[in-house]
Amino acid sequence: MKPLITAIFFTITVTSCSEKFQKLPSKESDVEHLLKKIKPNNNVSYWQVEHFPNYEDETQESRIVFSKGQYSNKQVSSPPNHNDWNGFFEGCQPIFCAYRIVYLENNIWKTAKSEEDLKNFISTIDNEYEAFLIGKINGYEIDYYSEKGNGFIKDKSGYNLNMMKYNSCPESKESFTLFINDSGKITATKNNGFYLKTKNCIVY
Repeated sequence: MKPLITAIFFTITVTSCSEKFQKLPSKESDVEHLLKKIKPNNNVSYWQVEHFPNYEDETQESRIVFSKGQYSNKQVSSPPNHNDWNGFFEGCQPIFCAYRIVYLENNIWKTAKSEEDLKNFISTIDNEYEAFLIGKINGYEIDYYSEKGNGFIKDKSGYNLNMMKYNSCPESKESFTLFINDSGKITATKNNGFYLKTKNCIVY
């Protein structure tokens, strides 16, 4: 009975909305732009997004791609340096890279090093960028080119998103519609089927 209730809820959520899905522009769809749009809770006075390793400057372990807020060295020390390779959204095949967020909350330095940490840092969903990040945490991707894998509708209790699952060999894209509530939970999904299927293998 429970899956049936979920399916009915999802149908009502999507079909009751007369709006069309809005597509994120390609320049707003990459990971770094999504991370910059996070609105942490009010107890976070400063935060910075780090990308590591730092391939641009080998003397630095990581590269700060974004920072917001302020802090006083008279009250707290500088942000901690990390020598480990723990992070989220790993990539850069065949080599390695990842992201982490260092933030000051109630005058205590903390670090988001995993996707679960990132989810806790996002907390409640304030905008479509945070909703898409929740989708990425759960294994879905944004398609820069097609609305079948890139779209959002704001609902009174969350977001409906179009995202995709991508396979590189053979290359395929499968469309999904997700409902993500304001608490950051995916409460329903709908498989829309494949919209790209090839016999090609993308080799990194």
